Amino acid sequence: MDPESAGQVGLELRQLRYFAAVAEAGTVTEAARRLRIAQPSLSQQIATLERRVGAELFRRLPRGMELTEAGRLLLDGVNQALDALGSAVAAARAVPVTATLGVCRGVPPEALERAEHLLTAARPLRIVHEQADSARQGELLRAGALSYGILRAPADDAAGLELRVIGDEPLGVLLPRRHPLAARPELRWDDLAGLRLLWFPERRAPAYAAAVLARLAEHGWHPATSTEDTGSHTLFRRALLARDDVVALRTRSASAADADLAWRPVGPRPPRERLLLAAAARSVWGRALRDAETGDGRPGFRAVR
Repeated sequence: MDPESAGQVGLELRQLRYFAAVAEAGTVTEAARRLRIAQPSLSQQIATLERRVGAELFRRLPRGMELTEAGRLLLDGVNQALDALGSAVAAARAVPVTATLGVCRGVPPEALERAEHLLTAARPLRIVHEQADSARQGELLRAGALSYGILRAPADDAAGLELRVIGDEPLGVLLPRRHPLAARPELRWDDLAGLRLLWFPERRAPAYAAAVLARLAEHGWHPATSTEDTGSHTLFRRALLARDDVVALRTRSASAADADLAWRPVGPRPPRERLLLAAAARSVWGRALRDAETGDGRPGFRAVR
């Protein structure tokens, strides 16, 4: 049906769907049940459609509704139009949409793949990556500069965000393989006394930095920190290897295989790194994240309440 012609007589897609449902069911009662609407409301919509078309579409019989010749002609057109509309909607949904994903520094490949799996499970999505510190992502997401973001918890600015946990790992100690502590399979907090911590600029994720340092203090470790501000893994590695009194905290998955570095668990109760997938709650991206289904049952895919 020509949309312009339909508009001239005031036809609505809802009324045409109702008309097709009555024609298929044969009675208003059965059609109302299938459509889950009240029977009087459906009868009123059919009567309105007949007035707008200017022709009687059904013969009211004692046991049901029978299409008139005008009704049969209209039904043929409605079915063709609904089929075409369904095909057009399916084609539109198949076109990949571009989404910008902000990624904070140090996200392991597994977490990035997990996020992309979650985002693309329901529909094709072309993802463009952009580096963005955790502290800035709330502002960028609400402003629409980012579609999604991967940031560290606790989020510094979570107002108006939809959040999903995509990673939750304990932090361990990364140190030169030549260091005496590297010979031990597991470390305790007392082992770290007197060592410095190779740390990141806290402005990138203030809430996360505060939470980690607070947990270290609970265990009696109050390390002096050396800040590596470039964001370069090469320079981070060089700073870690340059001195024997410096160690770093990393998750196992974020500690790439390196012949000169060793990762060791530390306990008890090490701080954890939780990675969040975020979107502005009131945006189309936030609604998609809220409705996303993972299909693999992984516990990491959980909403943050």
